[in-house]
Amino acid sequence: MASSVGLMGAGCSSITLIRIKELKQVEHRVDSLNNELSTAQRELLKEQKNQNELLRLVRADQQVRFDEMGQKISSLEGGLTESKYKLSQIDKKTQEIQERWEAKAQADSTVKSKKNMEMDKLFQIAYGDETAGRFDLAANGFADFCKQFPEAPLADDAAYWYAECWYGKKDMEKAELAFSDYLRKYREGKKVCAALYKLGFVFENKRQLEKRKMAWQKLIATCPASEEAQGAKERLGK
Repeated sequence: MASSVGLMGAGCSSITLIRIKELKQVEHRVDSLNNELSTAQRELLKEQKNQNELLRLVRADQQVRFDEMGQKISSLEGGLTESKYKLSQIDKKTQEIQERWEAKAQADSTVKSKKNMEMDKLFQIAYGDETAGRFDLAANGFADFCKQFPEAPLADDAAYWYAECWYGKKDMEKAELAFSDYLRKYREGKKVCAALYKLGFVFENKRQLEKRKMAWQKLIATCPASEEAQGAKERLGK
């Protein structure tokens, strides 16, 4: 009986030692796991801290970029506003220039119309005097016209009728000078044919028949189909 009890005590002790050993192993494993968990937690916290710092830097960089972009947009808006203002000023200036030009054109047109009226009136008065036989008045009027308006379209006619005034007065010397002057100034003039024809009569009145012939031959060569050329041919054939 005693030996049985001893054996049972010895068996319990062995079991207890095994259990204690197993418990220690478990405790060791638990400690190891706790250490690993602590290390993992520290690594996780460190990584989280790094991520937070990175996120902070990214946000800070984004804020800087947003601020720069905002400044650029503000600058562009300011430049756009200034450009719009400049364009409005340019439009205003252009409008002012256009209005001035229109006013000047209107004024010039009024002045030109008035000038044309003065020219027409002066010419018509002189022509009326010539037709009525007031040759002195007509000659003065045509001479005044040529002096005041040398570039006017009617200056050609005025110069011719000035010569006709002297022919009408039977002043052949002045008529010759006037017709010759006309032909010299207006080589392509409207009255070239008439001036050559009348110049022939001037020479005829002065008994300068050779000069008359030369004037009318030039007339025939210059204006072969004109009535004046036909009249010259007939008179030369007499």
